[in-house]
Amino acid sequence: MATIIFNMIQPRIEIYKLLVFILMLAILVGCKKDKSEPKPVQPVQRTVLVYIAANNTLEFDATNSINRMEKGAKGLTGNLIVFVKTNSGNSHLLKIKYDNTSLIKSDTIKTYGKRNSSDPEFLRQVIQDSRELSPANSYSLVMWSHATSWAPPSNKKTKSFGYDDEVEMDIKDFKNAIPSDFTYIMFDACSMGSIEVAYELKNKTKYILSSPSEVLSDSFPYEIITPNLFGGVEDLQKIANQFVQYYDSYTGLAASATVSLIDTKQLENLSFETKKLLLSVNRVDYNVKALQQLDFEINSGIPAYDFLSFLQQNFSVEQYAAVNAQLEKAIIYKAHTKNFFNIPIKVFCGLSVYLPKQGDPLKNYYNGFAWASDSAWSSLFY
Repeated sequence: MATIIFNMIQPRIEIYKLLVFILMLAILVGCKKDKSEPKPVQPVQRTVLVYIAANNTLEFDATNSINRMEKGAKGLTGNLIVFVKTNSGNSHLLKIKYDNTSLIKSDTIKTYGKRNSSDPEFLRQVIQDSRELSPANSYSLVMWSHATSWAPPSNKKTKSFGYDDEVEMDIKDFKNAIPSDFTYIMFDACSMGSIEVAYELKNKTKYILSSPSEVLSDSFPYEIITPNLFGGVEDLQKIANQFVQYYDSYTGLAASATVSLIDTKQLENLSFETKKLLLSVNRVDYNVKALQQLDFEINSGIPAYDFLSFLQQNFSVEQYAAVNAQLEKAIIYKAHTKNFFNIPIKVFCGLSVYLPKQGDPLKNYYNGFAWASDSAWSSLFY
């Protein structure tokens, strides 16, 4: 009996197997068809790329900044993409997502090999990758690392931008590596609020948010400002205000911050008025002793003076009135703590400027900047 029952069931099993095979084949064909037609990524309103070059003394601070971005990322209206390199190994591209823990939980969307983050061509690639992976109607850039304004990277005491295995990025190379359509560029780095840097980048972005002096390693308070990264000019002003308020809440040396928001379309007229002033006055020297200095760290490398302070100490009010009027148009917002490293800030216009000294070894390099020629600032070298 057992044999008879087996023979009756066997044909049914074979038919069942055939039906299953046909069904699976249909499913596989359907899956293959869907795979060949991927859905296009829909652009968001804005993608903000934060480029963190921290293969240096800022490793811990970089991790802290990313964690604070996650805490401030609730309900964002765009995509916050972070490139980060904190050691000599691989670097990563992260898409920031909200997380209120002490851990970094954002998604890794691309991993790179051991490329140097101070290489301008690599920066160009990262910017392109971020746009392909997160297309948007507008783009902004935050540069996060060590920096020293326009200083040549070959100078051992200074850093133009970044510091990765003793390699630094020349600000001129930075300019050539980036596209020309940013809504704003924000520098979370020391001393980038200089007229030399701003003028060099005036055709790359509508606005520049930066500090003319040092930025403490605690960085910007991203848990507060992250939503504002996706807004308009008013939101950029809020970022600047919150940055100074954050440091103003401290006491002692930590109560130190300067910041300004620059309208780059006003800078060309600023250079025009400056040139008229400098060429109208026949002088070969200028007062430096009474100027407001904006480099406060000992041996920072490049002296930086408040632009308005230079005008006040070397020209009459009538002489520099047109320059000052244009300066006020260019600086949308400025703020500072009362002191910086316990040194009083008495004059602050929002832009620093370099003043050459006799026999200045940086003369040829400095004169390669557009500001030096367009504003006739090169005439101050002697």
